[in-house]
Amino acid sequence: MHVYDPDEVARVVLNVYSTLAFKPPGDKFTILAAFLLWNTSSDELKIISLATGSKCLPEIRLCEEGDVLHDSHAEVLARRSAIRWFLEEVDRSHTSPSDWIDRPRSERFALRSNVQVVLYVSTVPCGDASMRYLASFQDAEMAALKDSSQFPVLPPNVASRGRDNYSLFGVLRTKPGRADSPPTRCMSCSDKIASWNVLGFQGALASRILEPLYLDHIVIGDVDDSLQSVVHEDCERAFWRRLEGLDVTQLPTRFSLRRPTVSFTMVRFVHSSLSLGLSSSCNDSLCWTADSTPTHEVLINGLKRGVPPKHRHNPKFRPRLCKLSLFNLYRRIAASIHTNSQFDTLTYRETKQSMADYQAAKAVLQGPNGPFAGWIKTGSQWESFDFDGIPREPLLDEDSSAVSDKQI
Repeated sequence: MHVYDPDEVARVVLNVYSTLAFKPPGDKFTILAAFLLWNTSSDELKIISLATGSKCLPEIRLCEEGDVLHDSHAEVLARRSAIRWFLEEVDRSHTSPSDWIDRPRSERFALRSNVQVVLYVSTVPCGDASMRYLASFQDAEMAALKDSSQFPVLPPNVASRGRDNYSLFGVLRTKPGRADSPPTRCMSCSDKIASWNVLGFQGALASRILEPLYLDHIVIGDVDDSLQSVVHEDCERAFWRRLEGLDVTQLPTRFSLRRPTVSFTMVRFVHSSLSLGLSSSCNDSLCWTADSTPTHEVLINGLKRGVPPKHRHNPKFRPRLCKLSLFNLYRRIAASIHTNSQFDTLTYRETKQSMADYQAAKAVLQGPNGPFAGWIKTGSQWESFDFDGIPREPLLDEDSSAVSDKQI
């Protein structure tokens, strides 16, 4: 195996970013994330997705039609963009063999044996991985305000609100970190990355087409040498060590607990908080997908920037990474592979629930006895739309409880 170079990963990502017509306002910073594929035989690095962002929608603004992004953190958007790339790569492979995936004696596609996946993030992901990192920048007054002694004892299997109880490690946390922000149903990026290390980052829909896609390496920027040992320990705990009690024997055979390496780069992202010396983040999000048309778009509040409210639900202006867009892309690709599939009568949620082995793995992770039992789910009322984006009457289930009942 060739030498793995985190700095080269960062340079590849920043080079693509520099070619895109995007720049935060002068008084704002942003966070950058990207997924890359690494050919361990040739050392080729291919960036397949890139995104910026640090915002998410409060529960009161969630969308029932599936055409608005609820979570616009960079890592989440980059992951959704990577899913789009893989689905489109499956489609392209029908006419031209892929250098990155194949379909060896299976109904599902998989990464080639010499291909590994790298996640780049320009700073430490929010949530459990970043508690001590963020504390290093806090003054004594703020540290005291966020200390766990200032809050009620956190019950088992309950998610903590943002950075509250910041000296408690290994717990689930919601976005955003600010205590004065409206509640959301979005779990932290640390929690989401940890879940990808069990379920794969391809999600429920694509699990019918792709074998689980796991991260092999995570490269993080903006961590000074003096903090790298602490942050490395926190990242390993956040991303996989806190899941070592998971009963992997209960997982379907396709799934397992993965332990990606964590490394750091001092190649600085030009629009990071540390580079600019700013504390206020940009509302806009850039989303880029390799080999796609169009390759990128800019979002604000989960919608394409510049789209008038009256055109919000027009398919022409639909974000390419929203649930509805990926649902329709999945339906098209799956229909080309599984000719006997019936899609027209199923909602987005029903289609996801039909992926039996993925849902079984998810139950091991997030079920009542799982390590992530306190995971706050989206709720069926925001996923019961059909392929035209028309909401249907959702079934009542455990996912529809209010955020206030499950988080502190």
